[in-house]
Amino acid sequence: MSHKKYREEKNCLNCGAEVQGKFCANCGQENVVQRDNFFHMVGHFISDYLHFDSKFFRSLIPLFTRPGFLTKEYWEGKRMQDIPPLRLFFFVTILFVLVTSYFYNRFGQRLKDAIVNIEPIVSPEEERRVDTLPDTAKVFVKTLNKTVTAKELRDEIAGEKRRFATIQNGFDNVFKNLKYVTFFLLPVYAFIFKILYLRRRSFYIDHLIYVMHLQSFAYILLSVVFFLPFIFTIDFAVLRSIAFAGLLIYIGFSLHYLYRQAVWKTMFKSFLATIALFLITMLTITITAVFEGIFMRQVS
Repeated sequence: MSHKKYREEKNCLNCGAEVQGKFCANCGQENVVQRDNFFHMVGHFISDYLHFDSKFFRSLIPLFTRPGFLTKEYWEGKRMQDIPPLRLFFFVTILFVLVTSYFYNRFGQRLKDAIVNIEPIVSPEEERRVDTLPDTAKVFVKTLNKTVTAKELRDEIAGEKRRFATIQNGFDNVFKNLKYVTFFLLPVYAFIFKILYLRRRSFYIDHLIYVMHLQSFAYILLSVVFFLPFIFTIDFAVLRSIAFAGLLIYIGFSLHYLYRQAVWKTMFKSFLATIALFLITMLTITITAVFEGIFMRQVS
């Protein structure tokens, strides 16, 4: 038995032609209520994501040149000419994972050093000097702001190195499973925009559609950014700034296109959203890396 809810209206949402039955005779779109839930979209993706066609490439052009356009088309029920947002997201994710793996194999250690920036208890020169002292020798440590024995200091340094290695090993596992981490963050990202536009009384699923398109753009942007170190000598802080600026500009243009609010309001909300997306993503990756590192250490 079908659980689909068909529209009472007889105009096709995709092309505008009159619909006599369940399907439009002009374009073939089914005349169903278009407020999908998340699980329906997942099921739709699983059933046909292997059917790769030209819709993917046709959708990439407006994804970049007209921020927010694909989302609005989907909201309005015009869904035949473009690839579904969840399917687009998964296709782009596959490409992103390939690029990320290539980047991480080459620059992974530098990236981990930049992210996990733990201030050492003592400098390498002081550590070598402490190694020559007897266990009972007293040493004042500025970072700890106390006097300890040489043995206690050596134990503290060894513990710090183990913690550092644990977190870095955790990042290896996180980057291998990055596609899962970001996928499960999609509902969180959508909630951010739901809060920012709470007075619009829009459906949560509408924001989820938007963040799928936004995340697809972000993955392609990051893929380009990750290729820059192979061409130029560039600091990771600069890469982060480029990614942040690109995402901020895209969110600004797309939100203005979708909601038509005043420019200053859109800029303010875009900045808040970009900050929130970056913080949530980095915090999730860091926490996951710590737990991954601890778990792997316990297993080994």
